[in-house]
Amino acid sequence: MFNSNIKISLRSKLMLMSISVLIIPYIGFDYIRQTETYLRSTLESTLINVSSVHFVASSLNNKPELFPTSFSEEGNAIYIHELNNVIQIDGYTSDWGSYLDWSELYQSASLSDEDNFRLIISKDDNYYYILLQVEDDELMFSTRSRNREIDGDHLILVYRDRFRRLHRNYLNPIAPGSIRPFHYQETIDEYNVPIKTPKILTNISAYLQESKNGFNVEVKIPKYLIGDNFGFVFNDFDRQANSLKPSQISTFGIEPNKIIRSSKEIENIISNHIGEKGRRIWVLDKAGQVLASSGSLKQKFEKNVFNIFYTYLLPPAFDQFHDDLAGASRLKSDEVMSALSGETTTKWRSSPDEKAVIVSAATPIFSDNQIVGAVVVEETTNNIQLMQRQVLSGIFNKTLLILICIVFLLLLFASRLSSRLIKLNRDATAAIDEYGKVQGEFIASNSSDEIGELSRSFSSMLERLEQYHVYLEGMASRLSHELRTPMAIVKSSLDRLQHEKNELDKQEALNAAETGLERLQNLLTRLSEAARVEQALQESEKQKTNLNNFLKQCVDGYRYAYPKNSFELNTPDAHISIEINPDLFYQMLDKLIGNAVDFSYPDKTICIKLITNSNKIIIQVINYGPHLSQDMTDELFNSMVSVRDKRTDAGPHLGLGLFIARLIAEFHGGVISADNLIHTEGVCFSISL
Repeated sequence: MFNSNIKISLRSKLMLMSISVLIIPYIGFDYIRQTETYLRSTLESTLINVSSVHFVASSLNNKPELFPTSFSEEGNAIYIHELNNVIQIDGYTSDWGSYLDWSELYQSASLSDEDNFRLIISKDDNYYYILLQVEDDELMFSTRSRNREIDGDHLILVYRDRFRRLHRNYLNPIAPGSIRPFHYQETIDEYNVPIKTPKILTNISAYLQESKNGFNVEVKIPKYLIGDNFGFVFNDFDRQANSLKPSQISTFGIEPNKIIRSSKEIENIISNHIGEKGRRIWVLDKAGQVLASSGSLKQKFEKNVFNIFYTYLLPPAFDQFHDDLAGASRLKSDEVMSALSGETTTKWRSSPDEKAVIVSAATPIFSDNQIVGAVVVEETTNNIQLMQRQVLSGIFNKTLLILICIVFLLLLFASRLSSRLIKLNRDATAAIDEYGKVQGEFIASNSSDEIGELSRSFSSMLERLEQYHVYLEGMASRLSHELRTPMAIVKSSLDRLQHEKNELDKQEALNAAETGLERLQNLLTRLSEAARVEQALQESEKQKTNLNNFLKQCVDGYRYAYPKNSFELNTPDAHISIEINPDLFYQMLDKLIGNAVDFSYPDKTICIKLITNSNKIIIQVINYGPHLSQDMTDELFNSMVSVRDKRTDAGPHLGLGLFIARLIAEFHGGVISADNLIHTEGVCFSISL
């Protein structure tokens, strides 16, 4: 029977100690997660309510001179980007980098014409750098050597100088490579007729390179040539059109585009509000065009040997990620549109490569209660993640100290465990002498863990071993008692055969001798039965069996085998199936039924019950007869233990029947037990599976 007391095993003890170790980082990580949530909300409210966006906007309010484009009615303004790298005029786009994402697209007004070009302009201290990416189904080079009129695809650079004079410069390629820009100089001939003469411009550089869908043109122009208006016209000739008049794509209508440059004055104002690293401020006009920007979202992380370790515990923080708005000329996001409508708004977004999370806040800029622009402040969550790592570093240091204490306690626990195992080994070794005989008392441990259970198992094993030795010592007398009668019968029968001359008397003596030999054979069979059962258990296999039908067949057989006894079978209505070895199960039940028949009163019924209880299946064999003595209920199923005080008609009893039944029950994962009935005389044998 199982002990109902709560047992604390070694595994449970170690698990409890392990859980105590895991509590430390769990509390830390939970604190960090809560800190991140708090810092996110704090960061958002700070951007809106405290300093950044409102403070910058207040420093730009009521300064209309800083927002000239917000009061201009002209459309199609051209934004001039600040150049951050060297541009080589060679017709290739590789050195334009992220600027390509902010190029403006210009298309033909004709629905049937799919040609277009993209324009991007940047500047340094002395020059404007221009890239035109033209999509053209056929590039026609000019043949001006035979005709003064331009008869091939060409670009016209139209601008006003600082004195507001209009200029037209022509980029007319005659082959891939360098282009020699020119403009027409008008003169009057002797007949008073105006003549246009091409004049090469040496201060403008241009280069053409063919591309997959058309061609690219790079242009370098001194800044002093151009005032506040600038534009391009692309004239596209097509052989299939059979017309000398080209189709035209222009960046402007009548007047060249207004130039929007980054405002140095605004940059000086907003640069004082950058504050922390990883923050960027934009100032936009009423159309969302960028008038100035300062700061960068990217920041360098301090090197730390634990950073690699932290990446496995926290979301990764990247100091390098794809900033999709770097170098933008116009912002059109939701928070910007809301700010230009008069509402302060925030927005969370991920970078295109999902390596950074960016929060932005936008608020309007007013001049005489009129919205003239917007301020946008952006910041990544990298500062939060850096703070997480700082918090984790502090927790790690404290956890390391606690872990050292716990490891010390574990060493004490392991030492205690080792000493108990050594003592158990020493006591178990001392309890048996070199000849295998139990010679001393083994004191079992009272501990509830596995070592205590092992100690009690050793004590029980040594107790059974001692009983077995006692049994072996008394085996000679028991075998002598069991062998004396059949041997005497055989000897007396042989003596009679020597002296008897009557054939009938000789036959009677032979029959008596055969009876004695049969008893000897039965005795040997009983002695070897246990060994055969153990061998059968090693080789047997189980199969799915319906216990209801199985027990019914068994009881029908017992009624035939024991006609003087009555049997009663009680089974539940539901069929119960279990994996057993039918032959071995028959043998186990035979031992129990045979024992019940031997000890049952003649007029009493032997009951066989099949019961299901929770996750257990219980088979009971009940016989109404004398009770078992209390000191035998625990020893009854041991080897060579018998409660019979005399031989029965079935022959000698060596105490192996119930031992074999126990072996078969344990083979099927069950436990067999015997209990006296409480309210009447009788014994109940139970098999719990």
